[in-house]
Amino acid sequence: MSDTDLTSLGIDQSAAEGLARANVRTVQELLRADPDQVAMASGIPIERLQDWQRRARRAGAGAPPRPGSPAAKAWLIGAVLILIALLLGWALMAIGAGRVRKAEQIRTAAESKLSVAVSFVASEAIAQVRDARLAINKNNWGSAQITLSQVGEKVAFMRQVAPDNQVAAIDQISEELSTLQKSASEQSKDTVQQLDALETSLDALQQPQQ
Repeated sequence: MSDTDLTSLGIDQSAAEGLARANVRTVQELLRADPDQVAMASGIPIERLQDWQRRARRAGAGAPPRPGSPAAKAWLIGAVLILIALLLGWALMAIGAGRVRKAEQIRTAAESKLSVAVSFVASEAIAQVRDARLAINKNNWGSAQITLSQVGEKVAFMRQVAPDNQVAAIDQISEELSTLQKSASEQSKDTVQQLDALETSLDALQQPQQ
């Protein structure tokens, strides 16, 4: 999907002009927008705005990346380097029996560092879960949904780099998040309770596995 073409969401010219009055001219701006504010500025019903946002997410437009802090960039670079170290460890295991012990030591060290990376990402995801809860408390469901999609990006990253002993827990978190996002899209009264459960599950990942 084009990041700029609103017509790809089935938005006609008249509706696009209304969105422009609310400073929404691209798909990414639509995803970032607060449906309540856009509805007031454009005269477009909030239900239509929320439907367009859901269409954009289903089509793979995704939420816009948040500006990366130095710490966030550091853990991302570190995780890549750790993955390289892990691959090297596995390669050593294939070279010969005399290097098996060394390869195992490298693998163990790499998995320990990956666990630390998972812990760091989990703490950032918890902060975003709290942001989503605050948005819901203010009845800003659109903002909460966008924030939860960013939590989804972090859960997907953790799933890619997690050691074997954390994969099951992260898969469970992914299922909880999927249920939570559905509740948020329906503005269900169960959403806050599900947010609390997700935060508890993420908090368990903040302690690096030994």
